[in-house]
Amino acid sequence: SYNSYIFRLGGDDRTIIEDFSVVSSYLKLNLKGNIAYQKFQWFDNSRTLLGLLDVIKLAGESKTINGIVINTSGFSANRSMMWEIRNELEKFKKTGKSVVIFMDRAGIDLYHFISVADKVVMDPMGGLSLEGYARGRNYYKKLLEKLDIGYDELRFFKYKSAAESFSNEKMSEGEREQWQKLIDDWYESAKSDISKSRGFSSEKFESLVNDKLAYLSKDAIQNKLADTLGRWDKMEDIVKGMDLPNKATFFVSPNVLFPAEKPYDLSWGKDNKKSIAVIYALGACAMDDGINARSLVEDVKRACTNDNIGAIVLRVDSPGGDAMASDYIADIVRQYKDKKPIIVSQGMVAASGGYWLSMDAHKIVATPQTITGSIGVISSFMYDKGMMDSLGISYDVIKKGKYSDLGSSWTLPLLPIFGLPVRPMTKDERNQQENSIKELYTDFVNKVATGRKMTYEKVHDVAQGRIWAGTTGKTIGLVDEIGSLTTAIDLAKESAGISKEANVDIYEYPAPKLFDFSMFMPRLFGVDITKASKEMTMLEFMMKNNGLPMPIVGLDMLDLLEQR
Repeated sequence: SYNSYIFRLGGDDRTIIEDFSVVSSYLKLNLKGNIAYQKFQWFDNSRTLLGLLDVIKLAGESKTINGIVINTSGFSANRSMMWEIRNELEKFKKTGKSVVIFMDRAGIDLYHFISVADKVVMDPMGGLSLEGYARGRNYYKKLLEKLDIGYDELRFFKYKSAAESFSNEKMSEGEREQWQKLIDDWYESAKSDISKSRGFSSEKFESLVNDKLAYLSKDAIQNKLADTLGRWDKMEDIVKGMDLPNKATFFVSPNVLFPAEKPYDLSWGKDNKKSIAVIYALGACAMDDGINARSLVEDVKRACTNDNIGAIVLRVDSPGGDAMASDYIADIVRQYKDKKPIIVSQGMVAASGGYWLSMDAHKIVATPQTITGSIGVISSFMYDKGMMDSLGISYDVIKKGKYSDLGSSWTLPLLPIFGLPVRPMTKDERNQQENSIKELYTDFVNKVATGRKMTYEKVHDVAQGRIWAGTTGKTIGLVDEIGSLTTAIDLAKESAGISKEANVDIYEYPAPKLFDFSMFMPRLFGVDITKASKEMTMLEFMMKNNGLPMPIVGLDMLDLLEQR
């Protein structure tokens, strides 16, 4: 018999290095720029949501990090992502560590995030507005009339308002009602978090919102919205002089955290660790763009059949679209949910077809800012109502088959970038479309009832196309937990029998693209001419799917989404 002895350098779980370390470091995070879901493989230094959440989590676990200093100048993310990062910072603070945040200019969304800090440092020339929340919408009915374009909205549910931008001159009753409730929920979430963090009463918060349009730096200090004034380049000295329970001596970058991750070789023999797959379903539900259902379904199947993956987190940020694309993903979830835990993490928008993607998971996690629900179906049909004559174009067609000419459309010469069906639907055709919409709605509600273990009647009561904030979604049974992407990963680990504290590999799907091809495209007067307006994106999508029944919310919500 014999003994073997190994001396190893590295791996902080088995050395005495940390025991002699000076516990006085603060992590510096510069959040300038956008937060994406995935980075391109080349030429991309942007931050990802999962990466940033992981940095904060690792800092909370580190014995040598006592606080975090954050720069929010130029920081941009949707309000759901901001809440998720804020939530992770709340967990960080519960370990007894400190958070200091620098700001220069902010509105209510950014300040909601900033308010998590123990100390807020504001630029002497900075400004702050607690403006509240508002949501407007463009209406193009009169524009279409002037252009001699006909538009038929096939809407049979009070709240299913995706197409009303082109059929109305103002908000419908259902649209106004559901958005008012959503905005009220967002407002209450911000009010609760800011008041709790800054020690405001309800009355004080209302006064801050409604008594003053904006706050300059001295006003912010006077009203306890900030704690001191200074610039980011002086933050190290400012933090050292602050009255914080954890004093700062050294300031380090996030790079120091990752080499300190514990190795997995904690025992001899076969490595039995499990991994978690995070799969992103982003953008409109479509077969070959948006969520790219045709390829995404293969990614989901690959993760479901990989024995080393213990559970799956499906991150959904989608306003819906093609029911077929949505059901491609939902069907593969239904096939494998008895074999592997599948948790959905809903981002800023996971409604209509985005909810279709979510409904069969074991659990659904949403943030308070998430737009969820909108269980419903709508269609519309845009057609020529005299535009062809105005342009001096004539069109003739030969047909065989009663309905064969319904989609026949003219195009512009030389530049075939615009064309419209030459006739509207007949009464017969419209009645058939109505039946299709109602049948698809019934199928949608039944699928939700099965996936969520609810009755048809209960789902129908909260459906009819109505959108909900994540918090209300939990109350009415459409959501299981309020939390972040990290919450969903923790639930996935628990469901797979993996310790919450265990380190696991994260497999991300789809595979990130090599680089952003648009970076090589021309710019006109500093404007990226490859990026279409949300209205043009919406119009293009509608024309591509003209007349099809679709589980979709208004594509004007695309500005709320992070698409990469």
